[in-house]
Amino acid sequence: MEGMKPVKIYSCADRVDADMITETLNDRGIPAYSESKGSGDYMNIYMGASMFGNDIYVNEKDADRAKEIVKALTLPLEGKTDEADVDIPARSSDKRLRVVRIISLIAAVLVVTGAVVPSLINILFG
Repeated sequence: MEGMKPVKIYSCADRVDADMITETLNDRGIPAYSESKGSGDYMNIYMGASMFGNDIYVNEKDADRAKEIVKALTLPLEGKTDEADVDIPARSSDKRLRVVRIISLIAAVLVVTGAVVPSLINILFG
């Protein structure tokens, strides 16, 4: 039995796009999976969304066929020639990225406030 040698064939803006593409590839007999970039898995768990995107991987022997299927599923982007490095632009990505950053900042401030303020009160009024 031959082991899988994963090859990145595509990068998606979000988990939903990655899930749709991997499901389509799996339905067509090509084993595929997606992996979050950076700390995207943590962001998916904590915030319900990630601004880092997802990469799609298939077995090396299925890469050419998978790229053709992905190309048929997505719109071609002008000025890009290598489909393995083409990223799907996020729908209204600037707005979504700004909202995610603001929500992350608010969550971080609340966490820090919740952890630090009670300790300071205990120190000061002990």
